[in-house]
Amino acid sequence: MSDFKPPLPLRAETPSGWAAAALADPEALLSDHAHNEKKAALNALNLSLSFSDAPRGSVLLARLAEEELNHYRRVLEALQGFGWTLRPDRGNAYAKALHKQASKGLLDRLLIAALIEARSCERLWMLERAEASHAALGSAGWLAFLLELERCEAGHALGYRSLAEERFRTEATSRLDWWLDREAEVIQSLPWRSAVH
Repeated sequence: MSDFKPPLPLRAETPSGWAAAALADPEALLSDHAHNEKKAALNALNLSLSFSDAPRGSVLLARLAEEELNHYRRVLEALQGFGWTLRPDRGNAYAKALHKQASKGLLDRLLIAALIEARSCERLWMLERAEASHAALGSAGWLAFLLELERCEAGHALGYRSLAEERFRTEATSRLDWWLDREAEVIQSLPWRSAVH
């Protein structure tokens, strides 16, 4: 992972074997990612309500939600293109474990969103490299979409962090430091599955 720089200084790298485990069932992987894109869009819209007094923040979150919804549609189209169906939502143990530790209201919601996006960016980067040789998903169009997703997730992570720092100043920096340790603990405790998280 030496040529990958995450948008946030994640404190635990995903082991290289994770990508093969995630690709063991590409239909499940894409289904899970579709559900996550939908949740990300709804999360951004919900967070925008907290920025009614800050036009830049509310517009940034609206744009972010629009991007996430676009990705949701495109992942659904990819499933259809591969001849697969959207499987039921199995939940996201990673996101649930992070939210379970939240105690600082809006600040934690923004930082958790930033961390989720940063981890997604790292793992999409890994999938992009692994999928180049994957029989089911190795098409040029799909790989280009993965690269687009990876770059968007990086931008989303930085956007959420920026909003946290603008609203909460120095408290955001110390709280992010605390969250980076918690995120590393959570990501290392979860079993691998055919999902981004």
